[in-house]
Amino acid sequence: MSKTDHESCTVEKAILKSFNRQSLLCNDNSGWSGIRFQFTHSISASALPEEIVFPENAIHIYTDMPSDYVVEARINGRLQKSSLVTGHSLIIPRGTVYWQSDTHKSKGITLGFDSGFLTRTLSESIDLGCLELHPQFPTFDPLIYQIGLALKAELEQNRHSSRLYAESAATFLITHLFHHYALRKQKEQITTNGLPKYKLQQVIDYIHANLDCNIGLTELADLAQMSLSHFSRLFKQSTGYSPHQFVIKCRVDCARELLLKSDLSIADITYKVGFANQGHLTNHFKRLLGVTPKVVREK
Repeated sequence: MSKTDHESCTVEKAILKSFNRQSLLCNDNSGWSGIRFQFTHSISASALPEEIVFPENAIHIYTDMPSDYVVEARINGRLQKSSLVTGHSLIIPRGTVYWQSDTHKSKGITLGFDSGFLTRTLSESIDLGCLELHPQFPTFDPLIYQIGLALKAELEQNRHSSRLYAESAATFLITHLFHHYALRKQKEQITTNGLPKYKLQQVIDYIHANLDCNIGLTELADLAQMSLSHFSRLFKQSTGYSPHQFVIKCRVDCARELLLKSDLSIADITYKVGFANQGHLTNHFKRLLGVTPKVVREK
């Protein structure tokens, strides 16, 4: 087991143990790098929940609960009792000592981020040696809630082609967390005119050569030798598209060329350009070009 896999398992065990929960959906075998996703529900406790020291930064988002939902939590020794509603979040920084006891069953989304992912994401914008998250409970942040739901939907619908989407969303979420919930402010960003031309061309060439693969934000940023957030920002400045949007556009463009110039079936083209299924291809094709693959093929 790799260090990253071990860290993910450690975070998962801490979450399930301290929240007294059972996993309904997780990102196993999805290729997400440095991110742990779980959709869980609470179970009947045979014993009181244990106090846990969280090994990495995590967020728990409450998604389904009764109207009179109350949680008693102890965070770093401080006890508090809170009434929660759907959309409330708990931000648990690395090293937080946490315990909770709730009055009713509920469901929720938990995201864990290993330290390597944070470093890759923030190293060029934040001095992680001088800045840290602090616990927040409860907090209602619509952005955190919506990103959690979006990751859940992506995992359910496109598990095996969701890596770039997930890493892009997590990069934005981590940047948001450190901007709004950290003890010290971010460094002022230096503005630029986008990626250097040679680096941009390297990334674009790599994307075109690997459309049939599950391309991740991490490998694109590594190719440009930048942090995830810095790369994402400069790439959009250079192209007008986020990395995820650009890859989808390239896949649709490539599929169109194959439909016009080859005898491959639409199903074969779907997998050749990296879409998970034909419906996925058709949806993006119609959204970007205004027609279906079948119409283009008939022309």
